[in-house]
Amino acid sequence: MTGLMYRHRDLCDRAVDPLEIAAGLEARGVTDRTALRCRHRDVFSLAEEMYVRTRRPDSAPPASPAPLPGPGARTPLAPLAHLLPLLGGLLVLGATALPGRAQAAVTGVGVAGAVVALVLGAERGPLRIRPGLPAAAGLAVGWLLAYAVYGDWLLGELLGGATGVTRAPVVPYPTAAALAGLTAAVLPAAGVARWFAAGARARLRDSRDLAEFRARVRPLLALAVTAVPAVLVALQLAAVAAEPVVGQLAESPRQPAVHTPYAAGVPGAVTAACALGALLFLARLLAVHGFPRAAAYGLAAACFAQVTALLLVLAARVPGLAVLGRPVELLVAGSAGAGLAAVPAVACGAAALALLAYAGGVLTRASAHRITARSTTT
Repeated sequence: MTGLMYRHRDLCDRAVDPLEIAAGLEARGVTDRTALRCRHRDVFSLAEEMYVRTRRPDSAPPASPAPLPGPGARTPLAPLAHLLPLLGGLLVLGATALPGRAQAAVTGVGVAGAVVALVLGAERGPLRIRPGLPAAAGLAVGWLLAYAVYGDWLLGELLGGATGVTRAPVVPYPTAAALAGLTAAVLPAAGVARWFAAGARARLRDSRDLAEFRARVRPLLALAVTAVPAVLVALQLAAVAAEPVVGQLAESPRQPAVHTPYAAGVPGAVTAACALGALLFLARLLAVHGFPRAAAYGLAAACFAQVTALLLVLAARVPGLAVLGRPVELLVAGSAGAGLAAVPAVACGAAALALLAYAGGVLTRASAHRITARSTTT
């Protein structure tokens, strides 16, 4: 017992309650089996004794630890960081009223602006990511957003037999509305992330042991993960309903969006955007709570699936390799009306489910909330 306390003296000295010691021991790999060797029934009982031994009755309580480096106190202007991506989404939405190359140029600026705004928004607030997220994760987010806008058009051109890109891409209104909904959901997602972190910290203080904490935080995680897609659906439907207003800005009728019989409509665009939104939210939530590599792997898996679908369609043009494109063609043709949007929906949805399964195990641990309990978010 003495040796265990010596090895974890730094943890005991700065802990403010036994549960924080238990969370720290859990994060360092101490299990109930280790506790049994010290004649305790579980890690929490062991942590209680370590806490009592550290806190002598005649000693003054230790000073509160300094907060980790991070953003300062919350200010009224803090939410603006999460509203910036919406400007890019609105630009893409408004570009649907423009013809030809003008639409392509404005859409490209809007997508680039949304990506840059998301990167800047990751520097502060409840969605702030501490160091450790691979730099390639930012590129993955950029690819996923770019595919959300241009992917259906490009895949439609390839399935239609185009030998090259000979005309400017045309973004259909449902696709632009989906991106606008995604960017508008950043601020609500930040609020959900703050609510989840605060609720988990409250349960961390009130729970009697680690098992009780896990049982109490699981419903909280389920509500947080469910709330974001629900908000996404509402925002995207609102953007779709605004089509007549955007249409009044156009002096000429819009051009056809995708030259293929598998063009995605509103349900397909909404489904794909919800899958992407859930993936981005889960990846950010994992990164915020100390699991950046898992988040990066989830994003990379979705990107890999989308790139593979495009390459398979291209490879199918080689004589004798037509069978390679059949999986993508069958997915697009048999997706119950989703059309071309079935590819990003399946890619992002599968990656989101994998991250959800992983998050269900790691975000219900007390150690995932021990650090964030000391940091201040804006």
